[in-house]
Amino acid sequence: MDMETSSDPTYLLPDYSKLSDSQFTQKLLKSTSTVMNQDDLSFILNQKEIFVMIRQLTQLFNKFNYSKLQYEQWSYYLSLGLTEGIWNGRVSKKMAVANSMCYTYGRSTTLIKQQLKKYKQQFEKNQEAIYEHMKQVPSIINMEIINNIINDLVSEDQHQLHAELERRKIMLRLEAEEHRLIENFYGLKPKQTEISSAKVIWKAIHEQQNIINEMTLFKKWHELHDQESSYTPQGVQLPTINHIFTVLSFQRQTFTAEEIAQQTFKKVEEFAKHYSVIANMEQTKLQSTKLNHRNSALLEQIIHVINERENNLITRLAYELEEKINRLLSHTPIKQTHAQHNTETHLIM
Repeated sequence: MDMETSSDPTYLLPDYSKLSDSQFTQKLLKSTSTVMNQDDLSFILNQKEIFVMIRQLTQLFNKFNYSKLQYEQWSYYLSLGLTEGIWNGRVSKKMAVANSMCYTYGRSTTLIKQQLKKYKQQFEKNQEAIYEHMKQVPSIINMEIINNIINDLVSEDQHQLHAELERRKIMLRLEAEEHRLIENFYGLKPKQTEISSAKVIWKAIHEQQNIINEMTLFKKWHELHDQESSYTPQGVQLPTINHIFTVLSFQRQTFTAEEIAQQTFKKVEEFAKHYSVIANMEQTKLQSTKLNHRNSALLEQIIHVINERENNLITRLAYELEEKINRLLSHTPIKQTHAQHNTETHLIM
């Protein structure tokens, strides 16, 4: 498991051992690009013993790159803690709900160091396994070219994983910033009315962004499954949209699923506008107290922190959406096309 999400990032890690021989061959051929001539590679891959060796080597490189990525990831977390003091933070769940915030973020120094040790050992173990495996390679094979092909393939297949780990780095900062802004807000000792306004604004924005993100996810799912008759996404958490869709299905039984989906979109847009109105009205109410406020400069600070937290909240939820879309895409087969090129580089020495 990793930081900033309950999901295991290995769901984005390819497993070449589970591919059929033909699937693996096609992947390698598509990765040759300008590195080598495809006919040369096909000739080599048709030799069963060498094919098995290359397949095993690819999986070893896959594991090696993954352990290296994770080691770098946890090294970043350690560095962030040492240089900026971002370790782990927590508030009560009651406090989190009241302020529409995440109640915890980060990990302890002890856990970070444990993970670093774990991935360092994996990294070194995988590196040694590659070294030992390379000893089995027939001398007639140009391993420099083979390694380039494998590295290109693994790098391409781990692109989404790499992007997800980068997203988690950003999420850690955003969640730490969220806690800092909430702390700053209460540190200004706002009036109870100002606290109430802040909570209303943050809750409205939180609800608005959640429903907009649900819609984005639903549209993405629909785009990827446009040939399916069902309009209920499997394995995708869309509580508000599912509720609206179900209610409309009972109310308008003569409508087609497509028509109900369109009506659902309209309802979602109405909800989003409703939450926006709530937030704007509360902002206006806060601004209107300036004239009678005993400390207008303090009120300006309070409003500024409220707005900062609102922007941070929107950004954080956008990055959460990104992870959900990645999960959706990882479980959806997508056809990809690759340009094929032949060069004069040869595999056999």
